[in-house]
Parts: sequence; C-alpha cells; structure tokens
Amino acid sequence: MKHYVARLGTAALVLGALARPAGAQLLGNPVYFSPKQPTGLTLALDFGSTLNLKYDGVKYVVGGESVKPNNLGARATLGLPVITIGVGVGIYSPDVTVAGISADKETQFMGNAALKLFSPPLVPIGLSLQVGAGYLKAGSVKTISVPIGLGVAIKPPTPGLSVEVWGAPRLQFNAVSVTGGGSRAQAGIGASGGVNLGMPMGLGLHLAVDYAKLSAKASAGTGSLTLPETQTMVFGAGLHYTFTIPGLPIVPII
Repeated sequence: MKHYVARLGTAALVLGALARPAGAQLLGNPVYFSPKQPTGLTLALDFGSTLNLKYDGVKYVVGGESVKPNNLGARATLGLPVITIGVGVGIYSPDVTVAGISADKETQFMGNAALKLFSPPLVPIGLSLQVGAGYLKAGSVKTISVPIGLGVAIKPPTPGLSVEVWGAPRLQFNAVSVTGGGSRAQAGIGASGGVNLGMPMGLGLHLAVDYAKLSAKASAGTGSLTLPETQTMVFGAGLHYTFTIPGLPIVPII
C-alpha cells in the first residue's frame, strides 16, 4: 500500500511538471482572426489539436508517445461596425500519462478585442488589429497568454457562399507561474491563418492552423523558473452561427 501511495504521489508530481502549456490564447487551439467579421453575434464551437510540440528543439515525448494537447471549447463574438469583442472557454487536455495516470483536463478562459482598420463592405480586403488574453491553471502551473496581431483577409465575391481567407502574424507573450516556484515571462512570435466559410442563413465552418515560437528563459537566480524554448503547431476546426442584431448595419454573413 505504501509503495502504491508513493507511486501515485510521484506520478502526480511528474504530471504537474510535464503538463506545461504552450503558446496560444486558448491553449491547444489556434488564435482566430476575422478582419471581415460581420456585425451581429457569432457563436462558435471549436476543436483544436496540437500537431507538433517541441521544447528546446526536441519533440515532446512521454512514454515513447508524442504529446499532443487539445482543446474543446466555445466562443462568442460581438461584431460592431468598427470593433469586435469576444469571450471564450475551453476544456484543455494535456495528453500526458505517467505511471498509468492521465493528467487532468482543465478549464481555460479567454477574451479578445479587435479594431477594424480597413474593412469597407464593398471592398474584398479587410485589415484588423487584435489583442487577446487567455488563462489556464494546469496542476501547479498557471499560464496567462497574450497574443497581439495584425490580421489581413480577402473575401472574394462568391454567390451563395461566403468565403473569408485570412492570415495574421503576431507577437506572443506568456507569463508562467508555479505555486511555490516563482514566475517568469516569455516572448516570441506566432502566426495563424485559415478560412471562414458561411451560408446565407448564418451557419458556417472555420478552419485554421497556428504556429508559435517562444524564447527560452534561463534561471535568473534562486527560486526562479527555467523555461525552455517552445515551438507549437496547432490545427483547429469548428462550426459557427451568426445572429443579426436589429439596429446594426447588415453586412454579408461570414
């Protein structure tokens, strides 16, 4: 019995150390942009899966298997003529198993705001500046993720179907803290891109890929954290529905 308890305790400590979040907003999910976001309320269901995760240039492997965290969540975005405001929640799965024990799934939260810099209704090109923040607590590790990016979209005329193709380079900042172990901040770069498809009744599909790279942080002294260089590649897909709001200008639905 003592050996079993010790095994459980050791596994819990290892899981807490291994379930290290990577750079994104809702971790395990792409950072979505929509420079031609329609006015109205858009509700989205998302699934994201990590295609590749590296620490210090080495693929993250536990028990001989590549670790690929994923996210299942939902977002709500209010599109106004000049700005959009969004909130979201997700269930983050670290995809880590040690000694037969799986790391717990955790709830994460996000919010973002975007300013439409250029998005005339009759011009197929849109440009927006977006900033967001996400929060996740996985075991003893807390992560606040802040992406700041510039999105560019092309929305060609397509009768009967709305198509928005977009790309967005960004700066990525993460603040990581460990209970009783200090805190550190990482900075890096990222980029995401994808396509939003929509039908006239408001239902749509969205697909995206996301890449982020965060710089390593060496120990700054006793009690400080050492953070590895982190690289992630994430794929995301989901469904969304846009409700028009009376009184707001109506634009083609994405």
